[in-house]
Amino acid sequence: MLNKHKLKLYITLALLIPFVTQTEISYAALSAKAIDAERNVIVNPTAETVSNYTKIMMKEYKRAKKMGALDEAADDLRAALYFLKQNPNSADYIDAKAQLDEVLNKMGADTSESGRLELAKALYLENRLFAAAYEFSALLKENYETDVCYEYLGDIAAKLNSDEVAFSFYKKAVETNPENYNTKYKYANYLLEKGNKADALLYYEDVIENTNSTKVINDIISKFTNRLNTNPNDENNYGILGLAYQKLGQYNKTYQLLRKSLIINPNDIFLRYYLGNLLFDIKEYSFADEIYTEILEENPYESQIRISRAKGYIAQGETEKAIKDYQIVLAMYPDSLQAQYGMYSILKGRYSLDKIISMFYPIEPDYKLKAEKYDNLGYFANKFGKTEDAKVFFEKSLALNPKSEVPYIELYKIYQLLNQEGNAKNILERGYKTFPKNKEILDLYSASTSSKTDEKNKLALSYLNEGEYKKAISVYEQIMPKKADTYEAIGNCYRQLGDFKNAVLNYKKSLEIEPDNSETYYALGVAYLESNNQGKAREAFKTSLQKDSRNIKSKKMLSFIEQKEIASSLDLAYEYYEKRDFQSALRNLN
Repeated sequence: MLNKHKLKLYITLALLIPFVTQTEISYAALSAKAIDAERNVIVNPTAETVSNYTKIMMKEYKRAKKMGALDEAADDLRAALYFLKQNPNSADYIDAKAQLDEVLNKMGADTSESGRLELAKALYLENRLFAAAYEFSALLKENYETDVCYEYLGDIAAKLNSDEVAFSFYKKAVETNPENYNTKYKYANYLLEKGNKADALLYYEDVIENTNSTKVINDIISKFTNRLNTNPNDENNYGILGLAYQKLGQYNKTYQLLRKSLIINPNDIFLRYYLGNLLFDIKEYSFADEIYTEILEENPYESQIRISRAKGYIAQGETEKAIKDYQIVLAMYPDSLQAQYGMYSILKGRYSLDKIISMFYPIEPDYKLKAEKYDNLGYFANKFGKTEDAKVFFEKSLALNPKSEVPYIELYKIYQLLNQEGNAKNILERGYKTFPKNKEILDLYSASTSSKTDEKNKLALSYLNEGEYKKAISVYEQIMPKKADTYEAIGNCYRQLGDFKNAVLNYKKSLEIEPDNSETYYALGVAYLESNNQGKAREAFKTSLQKDSRNIKSKKMLSFIEQKEIASSLDLAYEYYEKRDFQSALRNLN
């Protein structure tokens, strides 16, 4: 007797027969033999199954090429090359690679690193996992967007049920870019599954504090709600849930959860600290102060809690108390940038920079910072958008050590952000004269002598490469008049920040200037897709293909949407079938 899942499969295939036979297929879909070979590799990856798979994929390539489906032919080659690349000196690999290059050239494909990354993402969504893995692996060797490549290779390994491999890739992604919070969340999930709860919780806290993704926050809420239902006596589940709701601004839920967790473990200092932070967020500073003080009486060396209390004192206008707390932290941890910058932010209107520095360590009244320590303060201030303060620190660093490249580069960027063109030009010329062979300075100087637009674009691009999307937007906004590619670049920045509304707005501005740009329609479609507007995403990808039928990325994204819609229709049709409502099942499928 057939089980439910097999029965569903047979019914689905039967229902699909009229759909497939009545639809004109314009691409070379994988054969049943290729699908079986791929399944065998996934289930039983041996030398024999891999060899059989690569041979079949080479045959699939020839079949697709003969039918004129060059994009499918290229994907078949990529899938074969993923395994053939294990022996890059073999004749099979060299031949397959040459054939891929030939097909891509014939297609006029975008072979830039950025274009290949987008294509690899589309292949992943299409479930062409080995083809996608080939491109991500190749880009990884070229050191292009390494954390993103590691993340997707981890996703592919997870889909293939290779959990240890996925864990390894996520770990590398986090090590490469600790500010990739999407990957950090996935890594935390694996740490939790492996029983490393302490480290996992630290990662979850970091993700909740820093991510811009409401999807990730809601995923965390779902995960820890389930854990709470399974284990209602684990106070950590309440704590993480409370932090997630606090991030969403749902303070009442946070309070209720933290209260419950403290009933279970009233002595947990971190749960009490979370409660103090909640009270700080809702501007109940005196109550937050009471909690921080109680914790510090028992744990005087908890520097982060002391820093939080100092911030509470500042909010209440008790700056002398705040200064004292910062000085205590610096006595324990002399290099604490939070404490150093906290003191500076309080005293900068009262005293000179040198005087403020001398107050960091009262027992050393003649203490002075070295140039690199000012650089660290500059980076710290810049990270939190305190550009004017960062400028002060880097200027001091330059005065102390004019033979360091760092302040020239950072000051140039800061002056540009502040729209101080004269200062920017002056500092860059000085930097170029001092370090004519420094690549970053040379690139910036070359752009500055070309045109103002080139200069701004180069600077914005450097921020993009560093993941500083808000700063990149600030620089792009200074370009006047803006061209289509400027608006598209701004849209890309907003998309990276998860602000899809502004991303769409800027893509549309770009299309007003260049209405036939297929790539911009592709970017618009991705923004719609990421904001769960599937209908408008489909429309944008279709328009992209109308503007350029060779835009493979748009074709693949459109295929992905259609696959999702078919799967959804089949699931709904099966629900009707189970209810024996055959008419509704067929109507829904049609």
